[in-house]
Amino acid sequence: MKKHFFKKCMLLLCPFFGQQLAAQTITWQPETLKQNQKISFNYQPKGGDLEFSDGPKALAAVYSDNKWNTVPVKLEKKNKIWTGSYQLPDHAVLIALKFYQGDLQNPEALDNQNGKGYYHQVVDTKGKIVPGTYLAEASFKAGATGDWTLNSFVNPSKDQKVIDSLLQKEEKLSKRIPRSLLFSYLDLKQLTILASEFSILADNLLKSELKNGNLTEQFLALAQRYYEKLKNESGSAAVESLIFKDYPKSSTARFLSYRKNTEGKYGKDFQAGAEDFLKAFPYMEWKKSPDNQAFVYYTIFRNLATQYFEGGQNEKFLGLFKDIDFKTANEIYRWNITRGQMSGRGDQKLLYNDSRIMIPYLLERQKDNSYLGDFDNNAEKAQENADNQMDDRLFTHISLANAQGDYAGANQYFKYLSEKGTFGNADLNAIHVNVLEKLNDTKAIKPLLESSVAANAVTPVMFTKLKELYKSEHGGKEEGYEQYLAGLTPSDKKNEMRTHVMANMVNYPLTPFSLENADGKMVNSKDWANQIVVIDFWATWCRPCIEAFPGMQLLIDQYAKDPKVAVYMIGTMQFGDYKTKSVKYVQDNNYRFNLLHDAVGPKGEQDLVFRSLAPLFKSSAIPRKIIIKNGLVRYSSEGYSGSPSQLKDELSVAIEILRAEK
Repeated sequence: MKKHFFKKCMLLLCPFFGQQLAAQTITWQPETLKQNQKISFNYQPKGGDLEFSDGPKALAAVYSDNKWNTVPVKLEKKNKIWTGSYQLPDHAVLIALKFYQGDLQNPEALDNQNGKGYYHQVVDTKGKIVPGTYLAEASFKAGATGDWTLNSFVNPSKDQKVIDSLLQKEEKLSKRIPRSLLFSYLDLKQLTILASEFSILADNLLKSELKNGNLTEQFLALAQRYYEKLKNESGSAAVESLIFKDYPKSSTARFLSYRKNTEGKYGKDFQAGAEDFLKAFPYMEWKKSPDNQAFVYYTIFRNLATQYFEGGQNEKFLGLFKDIDFKTANEIYRWNITRGQMSGRGDQKLLYNDSRIMIPYLLERQKDNSYLGDFDNNAEKAQENADNQMDDRLFTHISLANAQGDYAGANQYFKYLSEKGTFGNADLNAIHVNVLEKLNDTKAIKPLLESSVAANAVTPVMFTKLKELYKSEHGGKEEGYEQYLAGLTPSDKKNEMRTHVMANMVNYPLTPFSLENADGKMVNSKDWANQIVVIDFWATWCRPCIEAFPGMQLLIDQYAKDPKVAVYMIGTMQFGDYKTKSVKYVQDNNYRFNLLHDAVGPKGEQDLVFRSLAPLFKSSAIPRKIIIKNGLVRYSSEGYSGSPSQLKDELSVAIEILRAEK
């Protein structure tokens, strides 16, 4: 009986005992925290997630000068208590702490006093509470600081009574809400009253402040945006008028003018608006003292260039390149010149003439760091991107020059390619070979071909040319050619390819299927039991699919005499008379393919076989290559690198790995 009674007593005591264990505490020294004072604190983690941590960390959030700042605070252990110190700024009004273990962004454990937060008011040097203190506390508790990193210091509360109580204290303390705190006050006040009441209150407070004069650009900008937030058009227009009157050349006036002149406008209306904007706020004036509005000019120039280009205003189009940076000029070139060259539409001679004017400009500006902002000010990554972009633009220009028969003009720009781009593009390498042939620079052709093979960026025509050169040097004989070819590829490239292939190996059961071929006969997957079968899913509308065809032809030719390997091209996700279109495209371009048509599903889509593999692919993108062995999908890869030889090598390496399996 006594034993039983003891057990009951312990159970009754457990809730109280648990509360004692969970009582993590923090004590501040001194008890009253003052501005511009060095303070310290003792943190007792007992009962919490950090009780047994060997190295908890602390982060302080301090509200000072009407903004929040976070600062790491070093902790030291003394008798199971963690201590830290911090120098409060001159204008601090509130300090909060959170404790955690591990990475700040993804902590392993966190202590914020069970969501209540560890925070303390800071008074001035005379011991008086400073205006803005209760407002800071309200925004902290409501999760309305505007800084997401503070959300884990306390569990945000939308309790209207709590927030309103703090705002009333602030109103009593400040008498009149200071201009510097007005918008923070309004954001919090909106949480406590009806929307209709808030609109009237906000309008009255803003009007009252506007009448007081001495209005800074920053305040007017915030007031204008707040009126927009309230959907108060008359209030917004009134503040806009003040901005253009008092700060006509400011960044705020510039942004408002940009919106007024371009938003919702197209064609000639956009052109007129954009031109008016550039007269009022010239790009070169902004460039003398740039701010965060680079996107304004980027957008203006990009869209204005398209309007000029498509409207046949070529002089105006080219005139834009006088001052703009590399990033903007590159995008204008890409969207207008590269797009026109790739599609084959439009006046190709005009494209080339424009390109001859634009390319030197791009080369001149290539290192102007205009991509820095897109890469978090990482200069190396930004420049790498600029170099890659320049390679693409040079490809367009050289392609246009080659098509126009200006071989000397094309040849002079290969030297500007980056190290990565010099031999990395198979199509560009093929053009280079053609240019050298046209210029009768025969001595340079073989080294170019060999370097292209080493970079694994070779087209079928280039392989044919290299074999011809080899035979001409060996009495017309092919003997030793394959060994010579294999020796051109560095071992690190071979290892890199094998690693890539192994990463794409899978083991997925294939649902048997029967599909119609180009001759109208049925081909059954069950008949492939003794073969390794490569399948390429493609469509006539898929440009990368079509671009990969030369690489697939190289693979087909490599295994043409091998009965143990087969290659099938399955057209999928097509529309209309897809059978006729598929067969015609393959025949017109002299490809020697085993062509199959994907079956039509119950909903009418021509993708039955492709769709059956969706759990494996986890994507609906094509081109998609798979390799089948013994009724299983053993290899799967998506996309096309741009190199026929690389595609051929990838699939042949996969085939040989599967062939070598026991």
